[in-house]
Amino acid sequence: MKALSDTHICIIGTGLMGASLALALRGKVRHLHGIDPDPSAAPCFDTFSSQLHSLYNADVIVLAAPIHVILDLLPQVGAFAAAGALITDLGSVKAPIIAAMEGLPPRVQAVGGHPMCGKELSGAAAAEATLYQGCTFALCKAERTSQTALAFMESLIYAVGGQPLHLAAAVHDQAVAHISHLPYLLSVALMLDAAAAADETFWQLASSGFRDTSRLASSDVTMMGDVVTGNRAALLQALADYRAQIERLQTLLAAEDDSALRAALETARQARQAWLLYRERRKA
Repeated sequence: MKALSDTHICIIGTGLMGASLALALRGKVRHLHGIDPDPSAAPCFDTFSSQLHSLYNADVIVLAAPIHVILDLLPQVGAFAAAGALITDLGSVKAPIIAAMEGLPPRVQAVGGHPMCGKELSGAAAAEATLYQGCTFALCKAERTSQTALAFMESLIYAVGGQPLHLAAAVHDQAVAHISHLPYLLSVALMLDAAAAADETFWQLASSGFRDTSRLASSDVTMMGDVVTGNRAALLQALADYRAQIERLQTLLAAEDDSALRAALETARQARQAWLLYRERRKA
């Protein structure tokens, strides 16, 4: 494949993730082309279109859309893509996307991607050139994926400030069910519970703790609805594991076993501190 600086990159889907990727790649590639029915992200790109066939001369095609849209687009993108083009994506559930990539024409390359970054805001107006800096960027290969394609994706990830992590799609989906998709549903459940029980006093008292733990409930419903249904089996297991932890805490609280309860709280505190330390070491 060409060097990153000589590539024509087409990003399909120019909301938060797609537009932020374009901003992060400006000045680092030969040409940036965006495709989206909504032209609001056009200033982030060199050229922009609403027509899928305009990707025909792209060296790299990035699908930055909800999962069901990525799955619908893959056959169409494969039909328009030039020989030797690399097709990748930013979807947060990898197994169904990797399976669909196996059906692409032999003339194109494909590799699944998922950057572990984002925010509860959506749309091009929320895009940031620094969104990918410091993020872990998962790469999941298909059977068709070449080492050249993986090496190119690593160069792209480093260029936007990320850290590549190679892993199997099933391993990825199980992990993100626990550390990404489950937190979203917990935030949703918290917000539903508060809304059902709340009177004005609730909202008067709600402060930073409630704000922080309910933040993910503000995420785009179209995108997150795809995520939770697309990773259904792994997420059901994550919910079961979480329920067991809640029941344990409930039992300790009901039994007035304050010593064991405090020990559980301390274990959780130490686990979080260890995770924060791990993050700092990775950045160093």
